[in-house]
Amino acid sequence: MAVAKWATPSTRSSNILSTVANSLANGSESSVVTYDNSSNKDLYALLTLKLGSITPSTGGSVSIRVTLNDGTDTSDKVGGDVYVLPLSSGASAKVNIVQVRLPPFSLRLSLVNNAGVTLASSSNELYVRPWNEEAV
Repeated sequence: MAVAKWATPSTRSSNILSTVANSLANGSESSVVTYDNSSNKDLYALLTLKLGSITPSTGGSVSIRVTLNDGTDTSDKVGGDVYVLPLSSGASAKVNIVQVRLPPFSLRLSLVNNAGVTLASSSNELYVRPWNEEAV
């Protein structure tokens, strides 16, 4: 009988966020960035979000919204999965890593700022490190 185990994760992507989160106002949602999973069809990924130095309000967070695409049409920025990432207190750069499930399509990611402050004007990054399962 085969046993399902984690396959070796792929290499982490380059920064896919580019500059869309730079100076993102509190309560705002960024424009979308695309991650194309239609060829690799990975099942899961780690999303690593790095934010430039900010001092969030108590209870501040950011959310990553995964907007789905069926190969032809892309959903409005509703539905899909939303991952809420609490932010640590104090003035510093922030790093959050979350495991997400990936659909076998091109998907759109956006960032919602609920930090209580505007995000830094630079050094905001998002990386994707996908992986699958394998039967051994």
